[in-house]
Amino acid sequence: MIQPSTIVYVTPKSPSSTVTPYRSLVRHTVPSVEPLTLAEAKEHCRVDTSDDDTYISSLISLSRSIVEDRLDRTLMTTVWEARYDHFPMWELVLPRPPLRASNINGSLEVTVTYRDEGGTNRQLLSSNGDFQVDDRAVPGRIYPNYSAVWPAVRGDENSVTVKWTAGHESSESHLEPVCKHAILLLIGHYYANREPAAAGWTSQTTPLPYTFEMLMSHCNTGIYR
Repeated sequence: MIQPSTIVYVTPKSPSSTVTPYRSLVRHTVPSVEPLTLAEAKEHCRVDTSDDDTYISSLISLSRSIVEDRLDRTLMTTVWEARYDHFPMWELVLPRPPLRASNINGSLEVTVTYRDEGGTNRQLLSSNGDFQVDDRAVPGRIYPNYSAVWPAVRGDENSVTVKWTAGHESSESHLEPVCKHAILLLIGHYYANREPAAAGWTSQTTPLPYTFEMLMSHCNTGIYR
């Protein structure tokens, strides 16, 4: 006879901002919309012709990616996939906030695929209510339903895979102006300095503007400090 699990009640604590350690993290789907338009980038670079449109467009994606990496967050809609060797005791804190569990069209699926003790791959879906999703916390997290636990897994490498959507659908209503301007600074810097060193009497490197570092320190992630 299977004995029911013992529920231990403890004093509630503030949510942790520490991301659950993962074995790997990859972009499953890249953003289809960038935080800046080509016209905005060209205006900042003071470019009137279309000769460099392709190059400037690539700088928009590059600069957005750099800012995301520096802030460890997701600016525009991206699907992430993280792999773990096992489930945590309770909450699984997902990297690259903000987690999005819904949009204007309804729910966005959070999928958990795990390898059970017998080696069979099984799937848990947020849309089925198989677990709870907290997309109000930063970073977002998932955890078992009340009085439930995560299922047992084999425990070898990559036994658990979590796939979720993060970021914003558009930059107009969510992206902070300070982040947007930081991306513009990067675009302008890389457009004007296409090589890592400037040639002259003596070659010298061309570092990022100090203003960019200042803007990065002011970008709000919504995490406890």
